Amino acid sequence: MNTPSKPPELALDHVGLIVPDLQAAHDLWSALGFNLTARADHTRTDPQGHRVPAGSSQHSVMLSDGYIELMQITDPLAGHPLTQAMQQRYGLHILAIATPNSHATHQALSVRGCPISAVMDWSRPVKEGDFEGMARFSFFDTPWRSSDAAYVCWVQHLTPDCIRRPGSTTHANGAQALRSVIFEGVGYDCVDWTQRLASLGLAPKVNQDKDSEYQEAVFDLENSKLWVQAIPSSDRILPSAIQIEVDDVAVILKRAQACQLTVVVQGPDFEIDLGAVSPIRLRVTQGRR
Repeated sequence: MNTPSKPPELALDHVGLIVPDLQAAHDLWSALGFNLTARADHTRTDPQGHRVPAGSSQHSVMLSDGYIELMQITDPLAGHPLTQAMQQRYGLHILAIATPNSHATHQALSVRGCPISAVMDWSRPVKEGDFEGMARFSFFDTPWRSSDAAYVCWVQHLTPDCIRRPGSTTHANGAQALRSVIFEGVGYDCVDWTQRLASLGLAPKVNQDKDSEYQEAVFDLENSKLWVQAIPSSDRILPSAIQIEVDDVAVILKRAQACQLTVVVQGPDFEIDLGAVSPIRLRVTQGRR
């Protein structure tokens, strides 16, 4: 008897923020002590096999586990899948799931009836010190909808050694890992987004209590998590924060204060509001020493 294909083990590959000014975002993250990769322009392979501009440029904050991408749509007419998302708002849009085999994952999700694109081949140049290369990756997505809290795609890195060069994961603030993405919204929006992610092959654990129809859901992705949390004061569900682990929270706290950013202390951890330059809250947690 034939059984549906099971998707390969998935992990959180990276998150991506669409920013209004890539240089300003680079300068802010650098001031916070992050080591960013050199600016790179995305290219894609068209149906004729030619490499053409994809209409976006980026810097990456490479971590030992996961990474954070800062991206600007540089050509709204180039057909980038997130051009419409940029017109709606800036901030975290990209939720990239790592897969060891994009074609196998694509086949498994197709069998489940998930609405997904064809597998695409993109690339971007890497110039770090004396090294020059081309980072290539194979990915597919589910078409972005205006009601979606994030754009979901599945990524297989074909040249992993290109994107994690020696020293690229060493940061002055001791950043180690991307640990979670937190979505916040009113209860019914949280239910819809949880169901949307579940329809894409992610398995949630929903926590409820007797006083609330919906409290939170959590999706485990290897060493990272996606949290969907209900809050009463929200117009719509949005990715509100990303959580990172650092060697010493005091180091990045001092840098955030020097940048005159709003910091909210939450016990041993704290959140930094990165403002309009890079719209997201950065939740900082003490990592393992």
